[in-house]
Amino acid sequence: MSDQNVKQLNLKSPSEFLKFLDSLSKISESAIITVDREKVSSLVSSPDSTLILHAQVNMESGFYDTLNIPDVKKLTRIIDTVGGTDLNLSINSNNIEYKGNGLKFKYHLFDEGFLTKPSLNLDKINAFKYNVEFDLTKDILQKIFKGATFASETNKIYFYAERGKLMAELTDRSRHNTDNFGLQVADVDFELDPIPVNFDNIRLLTNISDVFKVRVNTEFGVVVFEAEGAGIKLKYIISSLTA
Repeated sequence: MSDQNVKQLNLKSPSEFLKFLDSLSKISESAIITVDREKVSSLVSSPDSTLILHAQVNMESGFYDTLNIPDVKKLTRIIDTVGGTDLNLSINSNNIEYKGNGLKFKYHLFDEGFLTKPSLNLDKINAFKYNVEFDLTKDILQKIFKGATFASETNKIYFYAERGKLMAELTDRSRHNTDNFGLQVADVDFELDPIPVNFDNIRLLTNISDVFKVRVNTEFGVVVFEAEGAGIKLKYIISSLTA
């Protein structure tokens, strides 16, 4: 980050910022966080690049800068330890510092250029034409996770639609004699050939609302899960599997 005077990042709602950090930490140990006057955002990817998350939280800062965070979980834990509301973080040239409420901490940052962002053109992804859209509720997700204890031999989940029913099925169609678990997601008016997704990526989704908006581009095999909470937006971009 640039070497300028100390800047103040005001967390009027630390809980929202913690949810933002938590969503990042599930995907990547480190992250480049962009502070842009009215919002804070980040783009991170899983180690195999099959899952990319663009996370954004509304926050007034009055300045622009980038923070190279070495360990997102570590930063999450210390801010959670401070607790309270309306926290002011001092952004120095190489660290984030806090003093107040009888507590203090100094969290050191990586130098600018040490971390790199995922090579993804977010504008291109946003411009895709998605020919399938549906809602995936928190209740359905919880049932899928429970079903995963039964269908434990697979790490694939297939979404498909037939005869007016959208289904989610945990199985592996490339293997024989695999236990499977499926359930209906919704009644729909479209057909969808089975599109497989790595179930480990589904486990990494952060629930900040009661529903994910799911959009599918079948041409490129891209599945997007979007959720919005109080001042937070999460966009997960998942590459489908081949079988």
